[in-house]
Amino acid sequence: MEAMILKNKVENFLYDEASLLDNWKMDEWNALFTDDGEYFVPPLAYDGAETADPRKVMFIIDDNRETIRARTRRMLRKDAYVESPRSRIRHAVTNVRVLADKGDTVRVSANLAVYRARRGQVSLYIGEAFYTLVRYGEGFMIREKRVCLDNDLLQPQGSLAIIL
Repeated sequence: MEAMILKNKVENFLYDEASLLDNWKMDEWNALFTDDGEYFVPPLAYDGAETADPRKVMFIIDDNRETIRARTRRMLRKDAYVESPRSRIRHAVTNVRVLADKGDTVRVSANLAVYRARRGQVSLYIGEAFYTLVRYGEGFMIREKRVCLDNDLLQPQGSLAIIL
């Protein structure tokens, strides 16, 4: 029973996170991270992306707490060319699994499809997200979010101007 309650809480947390990103609530999304929080997107089609070390492999995104803040601030600026006009984003989070529950931390995975509509074009990013969540009050905070994309190249997307 406790495992089902935990899974339900984790799912709701991930759905809430997706909603923040879909609605461009970057300050609120930013606040989900712990002081030592990290956000990673490993290289495409890289074997072992789930555990790859960003100090040894060139990641597409390798953000610590400071660069997460900078990324979200930059995305919200009116002169942010890459997102002017802002994309319409939709995160679909499925197949949520609790991989490990170790007291104050919970390791989680979920399938992820992120749709980005902009200037008449819809781009799709698909993959698996891995989280290390830290219990915080009745909820969680993100210590690490790692999105391992299944896309084998970023075409027609060309870049990752959004947060997955």
